[in-house]
Amino acid sequence: MSATATIWIVIAWFAIFLTLGQNVATVLLGAGIVGIALYIGTGPLGGIIGPDIFYTASIYSLSIVPLYLLMAQMLLRGGIINDLFQVGHRMSGYRRFPLGVATIVTGSLLGAVSGSGAASSASLAAVASPELEKLGYTRRFSLSIAAVSGSLSAIVPPSLIMIIYGSLASVPIGHLFIGAIGPAVLCILIYVVCLKVFGEIRGDAQADGTIPDEPDAPDSRRKSRNAFLFVVTLMVVVFGGIYGGIITVAEAGAIGAFTAMMGMIAMRRVNPQDIFQALSDSVKVTAALMMLVIGAKIFARFLTFSRLPNELIAFMEPVLANPGLVAIILLAVFFLAGMFLESAAVIVLLVPIILPLLKAANIDLLWFGVSASTMIALGLLTPPVGLASFAAASAANHPASQVFRGATIFALAAGVIVTALLLVFPSVVTWLPAQMR
Repeated sequence: MSATATIWIVIAWFAIFLTLGQNVATVLLGAGIVGIALYIGTGPLGGIIGPDIFYTASIYSLSIVPLYLLMAQMLLRGGIINDLFQVGHRMSGYRRFPLGVATIVTGSLLGAVSGSGAASSASLAAVASPELEKLGYTRRFSLSIAAVSGSLSAIVPPSLIMIIYGSLASVPIGHLFIGAIGPAVLCILIYVVCLKVFGEIRGDAQADGTIPDEPDAPDSRRKSRNAFLFVVTLMVVVFGGIYGGIITVAEAGAIGAFTAMMGMIAMRRVNPQDIFQALSDSVKVTAALMMLVIGAKIFARFLTFSRLPNELIAFMEPVLANPGLVAIILLAVFFLAGMFLESAAVIVLLVPIILPLLKAANIDLLWFGVSASTMIALGLLTPPVGLASFAAASAANHPASQVFRGATIFALAAGVIVTALLLVFPSVVTWLPAQMR
């Protein structure tokens, strides 16, 4: 069968099964198998698919996924989310704008321990949104702040999508983690400015944006303070060790998972059932991510036969001499894809297609991986399927369209400013990794 006909059949396969609600991993795997079979027949399939699956499943860099997931699960089941917010609540002095800032910072810390934008947004919607409403923000804007704060988990390390990108593009994951710090800080600063400029205040709210201090029990204060110090110490050990060249990314994941488990047990925050559930959920998410990566590998094999990346390079040849323009186009594609698909699915679907184009245009793969993750994080906030905004709205049983209205303002502001800064000053991403031992 001709290459053109095969590609159209594969595109139709994607469109039909995604529309029917089929899992992205299954669609990728099926499209890859069908495409290969149409090109070379069914005979060689076993000799191609079997080794590819074995090789993908044994990639060393993917072995760290369950470690970081276990660290996140232990901290989440230990009630760290509520404690981080309570510390921020007290540090804000129970004032409106400082509490909004504290929520955004809490979201960034939460991103460093959860790795899931949707989960972080839903948790903050339940914990932070009611307190923000008490201080005068409208309900929809309070939920928008929760969604925006939770979406930072796609940028703040240890981001799972960066682990997947590093595995697919052969970029050191530790460098991706450290390189993401600059864009994450930029996004936080932009969100704080948007909070001040675009904040929606209820008409009946107090002008000074305060409520009387609500004293907590001494035990509650000590508990939340200890949890906050534990999380900060854990982050310093894990990411300080990576940056200092003392431990590898995999070793950092193992230390983080073990320390999180022992810490939660020592503080009597988890029981044996919680530990079992954390292990179980880590395995389930790891298996789902592995299926995504395996499906992407088989689909990439089809792309190799179809020569679609080569055709894409030929099509883009007039602009290849301008890497900045190529980067803008590709980042826009990642942003749009993040509006419709889950973040990990965006990475495994697009990276095999655009990787040859990135190399042909001499675009730094480290820089692009961090920049693409930033675009995906912004896509989590925007309609029609922004998962962070949907999660925050669902957690509060509030119309998603109203949450999208506020969150999209944050996303557009960060998208324009951060993208411009990353293009003009790529060292925002590359400088810190270059200092690593």
